[in-house]
Amino acid sequence: MKPIARNCMQTILSRTLTKHQKQNAMIQANSVHAGTNKEEPAHKSKEDVNIRDGHDWNKDGSKQQPLFKFGLLADIQYCDVDDRANFSGSQIRRYRNALNVVKNAIEHFNKDDDDDFEDDDGGKAKKKRVGGVDFIVHNGDIIDHQCAFDFELDEFRPKEEGRRQLSDVMEILDRAKCRKFIFTVGNHELYNFTKEELREGVRCEKGKYKLAFKCANADGDMYYVEKPHEKWKVIVLNPYDVSIYSNGREQGLDVKALELLRKNNPNADKWCEENPEVVQTERMSGTFPYFKDLEGLNGRWVPFNGGVGEQQLEFLRKELKSSNERNEKVLIFCHLLVHPKTTSGTGRTLLWNYDEVLSIIQNVGNGCVKCVFSGHQHEGGVHVDEFGTHFVVLESPMLASDEDKGHPGPFCVVEVNENSVLMKGFGRSFESHLFPYEEGKSFVVDRGSEREILEYRIDLK
Repeated sequence: MKPIARNCMQTILSRTLTKHQKQNAMIQANSVHAGTNKEEPAHKSKEDVNIRDGHDWNKDGSKQQPLFKFGLLADIQYCDVDDRANFSGSQIRRYRNALNVVKNAIEHFNKDDDDDFEDDDGGKAKKKRVGGVDFIVHNGDIIDHQCAFDFELDEFRPKEEGRRQLSDVMEILDRAKCRKFIFTVGNHELYNFTKEELREGVRCEKGKYKLAFKCANADGDMYYVEKPHEKWKVIVLNPYDVSIYSNGREQGLDVKALELLRKNNPNADKWCEENPEVVQTERMSGTFPYFKDLEGLNGRWVPFNGGVGEQQLEFLRKELKSSNERNEKVLIFCHLLVHPKTTSGTGRTLLWNYDEVLSIIQNVGNGCVKCVFSGHQHEGGVHVDEFGTHFVVLESPMLASDEDKGHPGPFCVVEVNENSVLMKGFGRSFESHLFPYEEGKSFVVDRGSEREILEYRIDLK
């Protein structure tokens, strides 16, 4: 993928991008695969607000108080193995280094922030946001498939092995001052654990942490709503509602989902015809050339993707209709990509029924959805549609270059304000699609360190 030009995204110290620059930014951010000829909607700030130093400021000189903040990262995909290329050979994965990124992220999320408030006499007062964030999101794929399966021996590893490596990650996440976590479902969760374990919480006897790894809310729902603020709604989707792996590890493949996959992918159909025992062995991902001869967005019909079922579609439709009626703004978290223009043009990381989900977001949401956050595509991606909805794909810590080269990320803190959503953080390298920057440039320096913080800004209507 081509790196994005330096002026594609606004840094904390830079000026606000013009309308023309925003259009060019989106075209370049999506590179050759996701340019859009549609004009960006005009986002106008309120007259009593101006922007400087990466913050929204009131006309009286006081800094606007964030409505809420959260830490965000995706695809840690840790595994205690040496660096190696992925299945297609398109990227080098630094599995163990992913833990270093997680440590950096938690350290960053733990920083207490001082926010300006008005006291009863109209003067400025300080209030400390302990831990810096109100909640933390990991958007799927916390450990790698190799924790569950030995591809050289062609057999499952002991379950304890996956739990041991999950503990390596969870012990670091457990250092967070913020105790509210949202873990979304990714394909690697289902390779390693059963659906019931993900619903009820995976715990390890040898783990020294108190934080439970759970991909569901308190009611056991794997798609649900959170209300971080009266004016905002967070929707968590389960993109593996319809999936050959929907039951989880060693529970057998879902037969109906397998039929759907075979119908849309001749390679998968041939593999299953030649290996009828696959329903029991679950030997699909990483085993045969499933991308062969798949053209365009048909590349999404592969074993490691999935779809959103009818009941969940109705849930999404109902929630967005309600948000429109109540004038709520919405953020959506979904491990798989929802908009085809955030992919590499092949659709390889796209929801099976992305068109249905996207139609609901655009036509029922009608602009109330301000951002859809995804993972899965490790190189990241960005697109803004004609409704002003931002589709942001987080980069994977596995692809982070050495920290001594100035890359502690990828991760960020998302600050939600009255007039903007600000993603402040770090990319995977100088080639980051979300936080691009050039070596030697001067940016805002993180308090107490020499790290360069960059910003991706969403202006709200």
